[in-house]
Parts: sequence; structure tokens; C-alpha cells
Amino acid sequence: MDIFSFWFILASYSAKTLAQRCKLTQRSEHGLVLLNQVYKSFTVDRLASCYIACNSQPACQSLNFRLSDKTCQFNKETKISHPASLKQNAGFIYAENPNRALLGSVPFRAANSCQHIIQSEDSTGNGEYWVDPQGNGNSFKAFCDMTTDGGGWMMVLNIVLASSQSLWWNGAAEQTFQGMRNYGNGKMAITKSAMSQLRAYINFTQIRFHCNKEKGTTFHVSTTLNNKGAEVVRYFSGERDEMPDSCDSFVRMDGDNSRLAQSCATWAYDGKWGHVRHSVGENRLYNYAAFVALSYHWIISTGGHWMCDDKTSDNLSTGDFWKVYVR
Repeated sequence: MDIFSFWFILASYSAKTLAQRCKLTQRSEHGLVLLNQVYKSFTVDRLASCYIACNSQPACQSLNFRLSDKTCQFNKETKISHPASLKQNAGFIYAENPNRALLGSVPFRAANSCQHIIQSEDSTGNGEYWVDPQGNGNSFKAFCDMTTDGGGWMMVLNIVLASSQSLWWNGAAEQTFQGMRNYGNGKMAITKSAMSQLRAYINFTQIRFHCNKEKGTTFHVSTTLNNKGAEVVRYFSGERDEMPDSCDSFVRMDGDNSRLAQSCATWAYDGKWGHVRHSVGENRLYNYAAFVALSYHWIISTGGHWMCDDKTSDNLSTGDFWKVYVR
């Protein structure tokens, strides 16, 4: 059956029925089939019946229709989310569901990561998405930055001051990556072990640090996609304890006006990420992640130290923040 025949069949339905049950903008593709993604299969009387059935099920991402026996197959993915599964086969018609649940929009369509959503072209902008890094059905909501540098950034630390008082956070970091669901309370940070767990499942390759003080400056950098950047990712994920080189391991992002980013050669005295006292601890992501001694620091600590590209905690304002993302 070719596309012309398909549209002829659709024409046999009343315009009112089609308007209510099926979006005419959906296109079928004769000679294509999405393999290994079928979760439901049944026979129908015609292609249009398969089409309408899929349209009524948000879980149905796309369909395969086998011409020989009128078998309707519901797919859990699309040719965009799983391009390797798309194959040529003259005996099939492939089509996508315009009413499908977007990746990350509901628990049963939880994404592996924020980057997974970008790659599937299902992003609806910055905000909350359902994720399931383990792929075991234990999904939760995480915050995704879908606009910065192409998007796909998953938030793993979010400290936002609710007042100008320095004792806002008690330093109780989340022990597992599922703690990312608590980003909304403005007191969320995950440990080195939690970072290690997360990387084992989604293999993120970049980390982005972003802090800002209303009465100060903005430090905003992302690790590079080179060997030096990879070593920084390994360090903050607990795969190495040796402090990695700072210069050439990051790039400055939009809004960065920090002195810290311009002084990489003197980080940790000799151009390194981290601090020798904290290099084996669980808090390396937020306590002395980067610093120039006695000058510029990234510090969030239980001792009341809140530093962002400075050396003081006496200049705090409501809304000052420290955020870290991975992708």
C-alpha cells in the first residue's frame, strides 16, 4: 500500500471523526519499520484503524503496519529517539503518533538523562522532567537546563539562599543521585559517591559550574570535551583522587565575569581543581571545587562559608546561588 492509498482510506472517514480522533498532519512512510521497539501487536481491518488506535494512546510513540496480514504494532520509541532501529522493509508502513507523550513528560516515558531528551527532540524548554537513569522504572523529577550551550544539562547541585544569613544549609548532601529530585528546596547537593553512581548509568562527559552573588560577580564555566576536561569529570565523579589540571580543562560560559576563571594557573597554588585537604572527601563538588588562595573561591560549607569568586561571606543576598549541572 502506498501513501496515496493510505490517504484514500482516511478519506473514507467523515471529516468530523478525523478531526476528533486523528491529526491529518501525521505522515506515514512506506517501506520503513522500527525494529525491537514493539510493545503491543494486534491485527486490524485496515491501516486507518491502527493509526487511530495509536493516536489514542500517549504511550504509543509510533507504529509499524505490516501489509501482508494487517498487523498493527505499537512502538515505545520513534525513529528519532532510536534511529539505529529504523530499517527498510517494503512490507511495512511506519508512522509517528502526533499525540504521543513526549520523553520526560510522564513517568512511563522517563528519560535516561536531560541529554537524552534533547537527542530525542522532545525538549519543551528549561524545567522539570521525569528521568530514570537506571532504567528500572524508579523514575523521579529532575531539573533540566535545555537552553544553555545546546541544552541537555541535568542539575546535580542547587543551593539558593533564601535569606542573607549564612546558616541557610547544614551541609547534609544527598547520598544517592535520586536526591536530585529535591532541587526545588534550594538546599540540594549530591556527594562524590552519588556522582559516581550517576555517571555509571548515564556516562556524562561534562560538568558545568555556575554561581552568582548579587553583590559580587558570576563564575560560570563548563568542562571541555578533551582529555583535560575528561579528567575533571573523573575527579568530581570519584574515579580519581589526584587533583586534575585546571588550565585548558574548561571554557567560560555566558555571563561569566569572574576573576577565578581568568586565573587558572594559580588554582590550588599550582593550577589544579580541588583542594588537597578535600580531594578524598565526599564534598569535593561544593567545598573548594576551585580556588585561588586568599583571593577567589568556590566554597559552600557547613562552617558558614559562602564564597563565589571572592573570599568573604559578608556580602550575601537573598537569591545568591551555586549550581552544578552534568550532561
